[in-house]
Amino acid sequence: GDRGGATGLEMGKLAKDVAWCDKELSRPMEVLSSALLRCGRRTKRLGLELGAAIAPFSSQYRLCRYEQMAFGDRRTALKKKMEARTKADGRAAKLMINQTSMKHMGRYGTLERMETEAAMMDEFATEAAREAEEVAMRLQNEVARIGALRVNEWDSSMKVIASGMKEACAENAAIWESALEAFKREFPDLTVPMAQHATIVDGTNNIVS
Repeated sequence: GDRGGATGLEMGKLAKDVAWCDKELSRPMEVLSSALLRCGRRTKRLGLELGAAIAPFSSQYRLCRYEQMAFGDRRTALKKKMEARTKADGRAAKLMINQTSMKHMGRYGTLERMETEAAMMDEFATEAAREAEEVAMRLQNEVARIGALRVNEWDSSMKVIASGMKEACAENAAIWESALEAFKREFPDLTVPMAQHATIVDGTNNIVS
């Protein structure tokens, strides 16, 4: 859009410079300059519209970093849960193995200490499991919320983008069609070649029009 507008301005200046010596030659330059300026302004407006329409995509892209951190918290919680359960199971197994022998040997103090440690480790493991479950629930709810938000926002944004591009293309086509009509009015004897289909033979010897 900016380049088209700048080109149109330069073309307008050129038309003014040429007009003093060749008015007839400057007229098509003026038509082209006007078309370039109008097309540039419309394209620039399209850029602003698309910039606003893609804002939800940009914001969600920036949120990806926090999503990765949330999944990292989930992995940390699961690792903590697994380690705590492994320690608790180890203490419980050690207690079961030595419980009978400790009683026979009369080492009730040591047995009581081992039972306390096993109970504490089991409590730690239970707490770690509860924290991991809370993290999982929060993560699941947040993923569902963001997913629904993305579906709604992205769907609306894509409709705006498609509508804006369709409208801009139609307006730009009208601009250049009007420029062509202006050329025809200025130069009625000018013959404008029509686009023709080229016949192409591809690598498989098939004819493509």
